[in-house]
Amino acid sequence: MYREPHDNSDTPLVFAKEESPLQEKGIFPADINGLWTILIVDDEEDVHMITRITLKGFSFQGRGVRLLSAYSGHDVKIILAKEKDIALVLLDVVMEEEDTGLKLVEYIRNELKNNSVRIVLRTGQPGKAPEHTVISEYDINDYKTKPEFTAQKLFTCVTACLRAYENLKTIERNREGLESIINSSSIVFENSSFAKFGHRILDQLHVILKLDRNLGADTAYFMGLPQGQILLMAGTGSYGDREGICLEEALPEHVLKEYARLASSGGEVFLADQYLGVFKFKEGFRSFLYLKSPVPFGDVETYLLRIYAHNISIGFDNIRLAREIINTQKEVILTLGEVVETRSQETAHHVTRVAEVCYCLAIHSGMDEPTAELLRLGSPMHDVGKIGVPEAILHKPGKLTPEEFEIMKQHAQTGYEILRKSNRSIMTTAAIVALQHHERWDGKGYPQGLKGKAIHMFGRIAAIADVFDALSHKRCYKDAWPLEKIMDLFKRESGFHFDPELMAIFLTNINEFVGINRRFPE
Repeated sequence: MYREPHDNSDTPLVFAKEESPLQEKGIFPADINGLWTILIVDDEEDVHMITRITLKGFSFQGRGVRLLSAYSGHDVKIILAKEKDIALVLLDVVMEEEDTGLKLVEYIRNELKNNSVRIVLRTGQPGKAPEHTVISEYDINDYKTKPEFTAQKLFTCVTACLRAYENLKTIERNREGLESIINSSSIVFENSSFAKFGHRILDQLHVILKLDRNLGADTAYFMGLPQGQILLMAGTGSYGDREGICLEEALPEHVLKEYARLASSGGEVFLADQYLGVFKFKEGFRSFLYLKSPVPFGDVETYLLRIYAHNISIGFDNIRLAREIINTQKEVILTLGEVVETRSQETAHHVTRVAEVCYCLAIHSGMDEPTAELLRLGSPMHDVGKIGVPEAILHKPGKLTPEEFEIMKQHAQTGYEILRKSNRSIMTTAAIVALQHHERWDGKGYPQGLKGKAIHMFGRIAAIADVFDALSHKRCYKDAWPLEKIMDLFKRESGFHFDPELMAIFLTNINEFVGINRRFPE
C-alpha cells in the first residue's frame, strides 16, 4: 500500500539516578513463566544499571519483565543457548569489537533462525554504525543513539516491541496449530478401527494444543453405534484405564446435562477449562469429545480446538473430507489476515476482496482453477508481516519519514519469514504473495527489486489486487479514489508498476472487479 514520508519529533527526558543499586540482576518478584524476558547487551555496567532503573516496575498486559545481562558477544551466545523465549534484545554495537553488535544480529537471525525476538540497536558511537546503513542492511527493529534513548522513549520502545513480539508469537502459534491440524488429518483417518480412531484423535489433540499429560489434562472420546450405547473408546488422564464404560458412568453430572442438551442436534460448548463436542454422523452414528484442561483455554486454543473438532466430525464422511480440510485452511488464513488488517485499521473485508480479485484475475489470465484457488486461499496473508510494524507507523495519518518507510517496507520480508517454514501448498503460496506483492514490473519495488517475469505470477497478480483495493477505499492517510482516477493511474503504470498483460486483462474486466467491491463493502 502507498505510504509516503513525513516529519516527526520528540522531546527528550532525563533519567534519574537510582538511590541504591539493585542487589539482584534479572528477576523481579513474580513467576518467571509469566514474565517478559529482555536481554540487555552492553559492555558498560552503567548502561545495564540505568536500564534496570528505568524498567523497574514496568509491566505490559499485566506481566512484568525479567532482565538478563550480557557484556560481550560470547555472553550473548551462552544466554541464547539456554533461554528460548527472549522477547527483546537491547543491543550495543561496539563492544569487544567495533561491529560485535552487528555480528550478533546476523548470528540471531541467520544462524539461530530466530525471527521472532525483537532487536533494538543502541549505540554511543553512531559513526561506527550509521543508522541508514544499519537499518537497510540488518534485520533489526529499531535504532537508537544512547543520548536520545530517554526514559520515555525506552518505555515506548519496549512496549511496542513486546506487543509486536506477542503478535508474532500468536501468528506462529496459529501457523503451528494449522500445520498440526493438517498433518493430523492423514494420521487420524488412516485407521478403520473405531478404537484406533479414538486414540489417534486424542494423541493429535495433545499435539495441537500442546497439552502436558503430567499436568492433569483429561481427554475422552466416546462413540455410539445406531440404537446402541455411547461407550468410551479412548481416554487419557483419569480416563486412561476406563475404556468400554458407558458415557453415563464416566462423566460428571454437569457434563451429562450439557450432553443431553446437545444430543439431538449436535454442537459444542466451552466451560472455562472444559470442552464438550457432540457430533452426529450419517446413519445414526454418534460421538462425543470431552477435554478438561489444567488451565483455562486461551483464544488461540479455543479457535484451534474448534477447527480440530470440526475435522473429527467429518472423519466418517470421506467424500467431503478433502473439501472440508481446504475450507478449514481457508478459514484460518482469512482469520489471521483479518487480524492483521484490523490492527492496521483496515476493514476485515480488505483481505476478502483482495482474495476474490486475485482469483478472478488469475482465471481471466488463463491460470488453471486449482492454482487460482491456491492464490485465493493464500493471498489474504499478504500483509501478515505488518504484525511486526509499530502501531505508530501503521496508524500515522500523514506521510511517513524515510526512516519510518524503511521500517514499513520490512513487512514484506517479515511476512515471508513467518510463512515460509511450512511446505504446505497454501502456506507456500501465501509466503510468495507476502514477499512479492510490493515488487514492480520495472524493478523499482521491494524487498528484492525483482523485474518483469522474474516476479512470480502470484506476486504480479496480488500487486494489482492490493493497490486496486487500497485506492478504492478510504484509509487513515487518504480518501477513496473515484474509479476513473484509479483507471487513469493503472493505464499510466502499466509496464512500469504493473505487468502490462495482466493490467490489460484487468481493465478489460473492470466491471467484474468493481462488482467484488460491491459484494464486500466497507
